[in-house]
Amino acid sequence: MFTSVNHLDLEMGVDKRIGRFFVDRQVPKNNGYWKGRLLYVAFGNGYVFIPVYYDILHRLGLSQDVLLDEKHIDLMEKILHLSYLHEANEITLLEEITRIGGMMEGRIKDFDYYSALNTYLHQPVLKTLGPFGLSLSSLNRADVFLFALCDLPLNKRQWEEAIRYWYALLPNYLILDDLRDYAEDQEKGDENVVLELSPGIEGFEQTFEMYRKNCLILQQVNPALATFLLGNEEKLRGYIPANV
Repeated sequence: MFTSVNHLDLEMGVDKRIGRFFVDRQVPKNNGYWKGRLLYVAFGNGYVFIPVYYDILHRLGLSQDVLLDEKHIDLMEKILHLSYLHEANEITLLEEITRIGGMMEGRIKDFDYYSALNTYLHQPVLKTLGPFGLSLSSLNRADVFLFALCDLPLNKRQWEEAIRYWYALLPNYLILDDLRDYAEDQEKGDENVVLELSPGIEGFEQTFEMYRKNCLILQQVNPALATFLLGNEEKLRGYIPANV
């Protein structure tokens, strides 16, 4: 399904230039993350988060020219390609991180955060370490994307805020996917935040509480986005199986 610039702007508060850049962007060639996709920002959380998060970075003070620089966007897309290869079990996590490290040579703006991110991602199970990670490992499964931040000229305050809003935004998108995929994930034994919390109604209620708290954090940087996400809760409750 097509995600329009107006939808990103009016429903999620995304700056029109940022929305237009990603909506109009061609799908990168030979990139597994967009494999089989005709649209760059298809209607799916794994694609919509890109303009939404770049808008947050802009709200934190980074210029659009820096954020939308072709060399940076190309790097970000290659990071997502490697995340796809790891997800598809075509490469190991170590190979993924090593190859990203090779791409980052000469581009790292803050070696302290880059080193901390590397240390965090080398854990067998991703748990909170330094500034990175949440206590629920299932909500850390997109964190390799944070390497893209190492290519941006963030100051300490911007780093702290970028991480803070990342751990409000991405977990909510992962929660949306996990609620929808609950039964399938339970059958396959895949990562799922509800199952990690409690495989029953208690897990669902704890998940909804976390979702609402994340929205309150996002409200501080993008009120329209928070309102949009909060409006999804009634629909999301429809994913609770009748037998839990």
